[in-house]
Amino acid sequence: YYDANLEKNALLIRTDSALGSGKQLFVYFYGQDEFMVGGIVIRFGKTLEYRLWVCSTFYTVFPTTPSTATEKLWIITIDRTAGVRLIVHCNGEEVLNTVISAKTCNWRNWNHWTKDIEKILFRSSWDTASEYYKLQPLPSKVTHIWCKYDGMYLSGYSRGVHNYSSLSQAETQCSTRNDCGGVTYEPYTGYYTLRRGTDLRKSPSKEISWKKCPNIIPY
Repeated sequence: YYDANLEKNALLIRTDSALGSGKQLFVYFYGQDEFMVGGIVIRFGKTLEYRLWVCSTFYTVFPTTPSTATEKLWIITIDRTAGVRLIVHCNGEEVLNTVISAKTCNWRNWNHWTKDIEKILFRSSWDTASEYYKLQPLPSKVTHIWCKYDGMYLSGYSRGVHNYSSLSQAETQCSTRNDCGGVTYEPYTGYYTLRRGTDLRKSPSKEISWKKCPNIIPY
């Protein structure tokens, strides 16, 4: 078990599995005294499907198709402002936003989800896709975070000045541009550059990119 207060943090999980590999991301959620609250399974079959543990007994295709990139960053958050809502982002795009209730679950113990989530468990025999995880504190005012992607780049420069000496400058400027999809650091120039592209690509020169993960915190 790992301490993971999902009432105050978003859960970030990176995978690097191809469609059709048969691998799956499998994480359980637990409350106090290791009481199982729920969990999520993401299966890499011919299509990406998910199943909510202690809610559904079947797999469902994501309502929004996740990124086609092999390397994915999943962001999982819980919203309790009105009932229980599970929100999943993949590479910065919201792919699932669902209420967990008697109407949406066919598991009789679905109300376990109403308990606070304080621990997580990756069962190694079943979780074959997760590369690593970390917790991201939920911001109190901002509505997005910047997600980092090592060894990836975004194509094309934004118009006008696009080279900056610091990441914070580049992120601030990118937020004001209509043609900026993210920031790519160029180790060969030492600049953080504004990029038009939004699809991440593997970098042969070990570039690093950042993209907004918008609206991961519902208000």
